[in-house]
Amino acid sequence: MKRTIPFLMGATSLFGLATAAHGQATLEEVIVTAQKRAESLQDVPIAITAFGQQDLRNLSVANLQDLTESVSAVELFDERGSGQPTWVIRGVGLADFNANNTPTAAIYYDEFYLSSNVMGGLGLYDLDRVEVLKGPQGGLYGRNTSGGAVRVLSIRPDLEQELNGFIQGSYGRWDRSVVEGAVGGKISDTAAFRLAGMTDQNGGWQDTLATPGDDEYGDRDFNSGRAQLLLQPTDTLELLFKVDAGYDQSQTTLAYSRALFDPNTGDYCASALAGTLNQQDCVTLSNLTSDFVLTPGDPGPLASSQQRDGTLVMGNPINKLDNSWTGANFQLNWDLEFAMLTSISGYLEYDNKQKYDYDASPLALFEEDGRADLTVWSQEFRLISQTDGPWSWLAGATYGEDEDKEHRFGNTLDNVLVFASLTERGFTQQNDYWSVYGQLAYELTSALTARGSLRYSDENKEYKDGYTRDLVDDFFYYEDVNKSYELQENWSGDAGLDWAVTDAAMVYGRITRGFKTGGFPGGFAFSSEELNSYDEEIVWSYELGFKSTWLDNSLKLNGAAYYYDYQDVQGYTQRVSPVSGTVVNALGNLGDAEHIGAELDFEWLPVAIEGLSLQGSVAYLSAEYKSDDFALDPADVAVDLDGLTRPYAPEWSAYLQARYEWQLSSSLGAGTQVSYSWRDDIYGEDNVAITPLSYAAYGINDYGIINARAWIAPVDGNWELALIGKNLGDAGYWSSATGDDLGSFASTPSTPLSYAIEASYRW
Repeated sequence: MKRTIPFLMGATSLFGLATAAHGQATLEEVIVTAQKRAESLQDVPIAITAFGQQDLRNLSVANLQDLTESVSAVELFDERGSGQPTWVIRGVGLADFNANNTPTAAIYYDEFYLSSNVMGGLGLYDLDRVEVLKGPQGGLYGRNTSGGAVRVLSIRPDLEQELNGFIQGSYGRWDRSVVEGAVGGKISDTAAFRLAGMTDQNGGWQDTLATPGDDEYGDRDFNSGRAQLLLQPTDTLELLFKVDAGYDQSQTTLAYSRALFDPNTGDYCASALAGTLNQQDCVTLSNLTSDFVLTPGDPGPLASSQQRDGTLVMGNPINKLDNSWTGANFQLNWDLEFAMLTSISGYLEYDNKQKYDYDASPLALFEEDGRADLTVWSQEFRLISQTDGPWSWLAGATYGEDEDKEHRFGNTLDNVLVFASLTERGFTQQNDYWSVYGQLAYELTSALTARGSLRYSDENKEYKDGYTRDLVDDFFYYEDVNKSYELQENWSGDAGLDWAVTDAAMVYGRITRGFKTGGFPGGFAFSSEELNSYDEEIVWSYELGFKSTWLDNSLKLNGAAYYYDYQDVQGYTQRVSPVSGTVVNALGNLGDAEHIGAELDFEWLPVAIEGLSLQGSVAYLSAEYKSDDFALDPADVAVDLDGLTRPYAPEWSAYLQARYEWQLSSSLGAGTQVSYSWRDDIYGEDNVAITPLSYAAYGINDYGIINARAWIAPVDGNWELALIGKNLGDAGYWSSATGDDLGSFASTPSTPLSYAIEASYRW
């Protein structure tokens, strides 16, 4: 059997130590498949952060969104508290929670594109690696990669190994328990299997003033399983079948309510208008409304009684998921000697159900109970050259369809000051997409390589049978709405030069054009005109970077600087609703923006301290609107967008990690790892907020998170015992801040200090 097939599909990304012949520790080579072929990370002209099996274990992450802490210039928008996580890379991102809209950082799960952000909450278990590709990836990956791409790759069955596997479990604060395991091995010389699964339970850490007693709210209830069968009927043919399924019935984070109103006048309080969040003297819309729907003179729980870290809030404990999914994936690799033919077929049914309390109060000012049934399938073919010589090439084609059927109930019956109603709404969105693409590289000299890629894409979306109905007064705001959208900007790709300065250093320059398709607003609307499609956004990226190793391969230093010409930015525009009389958000195009940034990351094994490894990264970003459009603050004050910093684009972000491993005896070893992740203001007073009131309503200041893990294990590595600590500084920070368009404002708190003990056994 030629080595090409298993090497291509099972390339392993490894971080850690390798001992050279003279005894000095050196960095191991990291193999990635970011360009659809197995290559050393140091040879790929893309800014990539890769996490191998050991990295994921040492970081103690249970889901994909946790990884954002470990990557500079990457943020997580998760308004609903782990319900619909969306990656924002280098400030490029659509902060939208609706299931019918796609993120700008595409997630690929075993080469299969996940078409909605609601699918991004998948569990991390039995993985070979995760690759985070920064910058537009419009050539090889196509649509919806204007920010980047995230590749999640499972451990595959192995034809060379007998029966093997592992089981790992942890138990920690708030009775949270996580168990994962896998078993696999060869069935015969031509067949192998692998079974893997994960369960994540309990962990409720919140209490609410809306109910008596201790709620212990926020329990996880996540279960997922995966089965794979690898067949190798001939020396040149390999077939991989995968099925997976799971459900997530977790309680999601209860929001922290922000008080912005004067209790005497009902207008915005003086503190909020001055840009200060004053929880002592100001009140929430719930407090103003309680006098009309509850006991007169009783404002209900006050915002000042909450705990800023989210352990005590005042919202109704209804936030909950009821997601389930089943999927199948079939991959074929056929070695044709001159090229490798790969076929990837994927199918996924994903049922997303979620209840959420937008107003974060004991009243029903805006609560939603919604369902989105998503069906996705796709087929991709690609041919990758394998011949020697100055030329290398790749050609491919892909076709996909997805459908989203949505039905949602909205409860605003207690919102008597603004909009008291009970509504239902729904629609069906269908999408079909196809593309052809190619990549070509030519070695101009032994040190200089020119490369480029080009993709033509075609996409059509249909919005069908849209309606919104008032159930109290029994009338339709609109019904039988049908609209269509067609992609107008069909071309994407990149061109660049790579210069191998030495055997250990490369400089690259790259110009890339990426896009994210347009679509339809998926939120609440009062009229059919509000459902008009928005256009695709385009990012032209100009990037100059380097990759290098130093000090006898004990230091890796990579960096990049970039400029983005960001056109037709997708985001939320503001308008005053004639029905509610409040400022509401509508999805559309905001004009242009300009992103300028630089990043530096390193990994170092200090020679003077055996067993010590350091790694980290720092990123700078200036992301500003260059637009003649305007935005409204909650008080209907209009501000020109031009020159304003974009949200979820902190000026500075950094990550630092130190790991130290040592021998306790001839047969026993130990290790410890400490990491610190820091983010500048995500929505701050100096660099984002359009008015002081906007800062009081949406401000998210800088924060830092300290995580740690300590372990003991035998030299043969068949078992391990570890202690885990998360957010050890107990930083009370918010991951998002939003308004419900009806007068309530809330922040999503992140989990406070937690700890766990973990044990694993491998055979």
